[in-house]
Amino acid sequence: MLSIDKHIFTDNLNLTQAYCDLQVRDGSKDNAKVFRSYNPLYNDESLFSFKVEGFGFEIEPDIKSCTLTKWAVDPTDKESIVDNLFVDQLCFKRKFVTEINKDKKYSGKIFVSQIDCTVIDGASEVQSLGLVDGYDIPPIDTWFYITRTKESRILFSWVPDKYVHHANEAVEVNCVGSINWFEIWHPEEFEKFSH
Repeated sequence: MLSIDKHIFTDNLNLTQAYCDLQVRDGSKDNAKVFRSYNPLYNDESLFSFKVEGFGFEIEPDIKSCTLTKWAVDPTDKESIVDNLFVDQLCFKRKFVTEINKDKKYSGKIFVSQIDCTVIDGASEVQSLGLVDGYDIPPIDTWFYITRTKESRILFSWVPDKYVHHANEAVEVNCVGSINWFEIWHPEEFEKFSH
């Protein structure tokens, strides 16, 4: 059983859904960039940089390239990096989402990542066309809750409908099973929090 504070979970989810909705409306950004608007400086450089990479195979029909995300620092190197970013990105989103309509229904799914149990092979990043990064971490703007198990921190993120297919592609090729959907990994908790 996961330790989840329902009030915080719900409030952060509402904030993140509203913020991601703003990002999706822009429509001009690719999968790697659309939910990485929060990009603070780390040692005088942006935390994320982006590079279009071509491949000798089709990732999806007629698509042989995608934008990949490069971190300025290995986020798995020190536990505090993701933990601090988690707090900071919530504060950042609150600056843009000043009013939350709790009655508004957003279409999408909750994605979960065991961020301390990843293998850096890049498969999930490429198959998701850059939505998930090379560390199997979803984009920072989508993060809304973090908790711990004995094995790992569990990072919860919101994936709008338009990007569910891409996140699912990442799940399908993930060799260590460190990412999946909330409803699949934790069906009891999902039932409790989806009402």
